[in-house]
Amino acid sequence: MNALLKRITAAFLAAAVICTNFTACDSGSAKSKPVAVDENGNVDMEVALKYETDIDALKAELEGREVDPSKPVSQHLNKKTLEVFNFLRETYGKKTLIGQQMMDKKCYEDDVYYKANEDLPAIKGFDMIFSNLKNGNNEQIDEAIKWHTESGGLVTFTWHWQVPRKIGNDALGKAFYTEEIEEFSLEKAVTPGTAEYEVIICDIDTIAIQLQRLEAADVPVLWRPLHEASGSWFWWGGSSRDEPLHEYYQKLWLMVFDRLENYHKLTNLIWIWNGQDERHNVNANTYDIAGMDYYGSEDDHGSQLASYNKLSKMVPEGKMLALTECGGLPALEEMEKDGFIWLYSMLWYGSFTFLSGNNSNTPITDNDGMAQINTNRMSEEFLKSYMESDKTITWKRLPSYENTKKEMPEQMALRYKLAEWSSKH
Repeated sequence: MNALLKRITAAFLAAAVICTNFTACDSGSAKSKPVAVDENGNVDMEVALKYETDIDALKAELEGREVDPSKPVSQHLNKKTLEVFNFLRETYGKKTLIGQQMMDKKCYEDDVYYKANEDLPAIKGFDMIFSNLKNGNNEQIDEAIKWHTESGGLVTFTWHWQVPRKIGNDALGKAFYTEEIEEFSLEKAVTPGTAEYEVIICDIDTIAIQLQRLEAADVPVLWRPLHEASGSWFWWGGSSRDEPLHEYYQKLWLMVFDRLENYHKLTNLIWIWNGQDERHNVNANTYDIAGMDYYGSEDDHGSQLASYNKLSKMVPEGKMLALTECGGLPALEEMEKDGFIWLYSMLWYGSFTFLSGNNSNTPITDNDGMAQINTNRMSEEFLKSYMESDKTITWKRLPSYENTKKEMPEQMALRYKLAEWSSKH
């Protein structure tokens, strides 16, 4: 294959990756710069490595810009993503959105909410966990597109970023937990010319392709990369809480932000910083929402005031604050008593929501085949009251967005109809 034909094929493949299975590409909603790919559909590293983040110049540019929480940090937002951002700004401080993390396409967590109040969470959480792996399963991308386009729900993505367990040894596979990684240097990951750096650049661009699939389908994304950086359990947080690796985390954050925002110019990202520690703080012009994660006892429905106070001291006044992961929804009366309200709370998936056996994430279902609420964590009365409150935003209370329907998710509709039929026979 000659060089010209290779370039033509690569351009075709880049467009195909974005447009596959979606008619939204015809609407012109995808405006970002396509990621260069080779004839096999993989990131073209020769092209990718030509762009390098100038950390010092980027810092100077960001520091010279006024911090205005009323405006998105991205300079490229498309119309719908800007509408979502403005809706969140208008909601913040007045009401809280109910969020639910999902990790299975059957979304059994939906059963719990619908049985409580014939409604669903406003935001569903998804993960890029497999999206940078060879032949990775992108089921989460597909489900997120369905949730927004067919049901009109909001979408947030995190990324459990898997890197080689040992650099240069592909046979050992990949991991994101620090304890499972033998040799992968965070310092080298942000240093051009190293093997780790090439892995990072390839992975960011691979994820950019997936974000462009969502962009092409006209799906705004509340984007939460490099989460829980203050801990040592993920490689991007370092191997020890005491090690001074935060500067490398901050460089990595700037690289991710720069490539997606300034190089690929994605139009559908609302940025979330979830560093959780002052040492891992980043420039306020690189995030719209700041998040804290909290897991307490099984029946903990406190407001998490300590987390809120810690976070509010780290970010400029006016930035939206969210409970980006939690083991229990913070009670509305507790937040009201403490004088604040989270933008949203993202309840974790599986047994944090539904009843399961042997602490697994497979639900125990009732006679109608629907998952049952985990009453060790919350009662149905608590959840029903939560969803009915005029202080919460649920799925049904979300605004309607262009190019979206408002249909119950297919898998949920099927289970509910079967349950309804069963109750009548």
